[in-house]
Amino acid sequence: MLNKDTVKKVSVLARLQLNDAEVEDCTKVLSAVLENFEQIAKVDTEGVKPLVTPTDMAPSMRADMAEQLVASDKLLANAPEKSGRLFKVPPVV
Repeated sequence: MLNKDTVKKVSVLARLQLNDAEVEDCTKVLSAVLENFEQIAKVDTEGVKPLVTPTDMAPSMRADMAEQLVASDKLLANAPEKSGRLFKVPPVV
């Protein structure tokens, strides 16, 4: 179970300003969450294979095929402004 000092320290690290009532509430809620994780950690998973996905769907793979791309000169021809082989855009501050 968490204590109030730990919750206060975490709130400072997270840059949260909590009043005493909020610290009390967070202490109860976070303690309950940690207790739930402790219960989950106690579950016997011996012999259970880990899942990559939560379903039995097989991944569908497509063939890796080279594609003919449009030449960069044709793409740059449509640009309102360019700088060498690059699109020129307004600076972002």
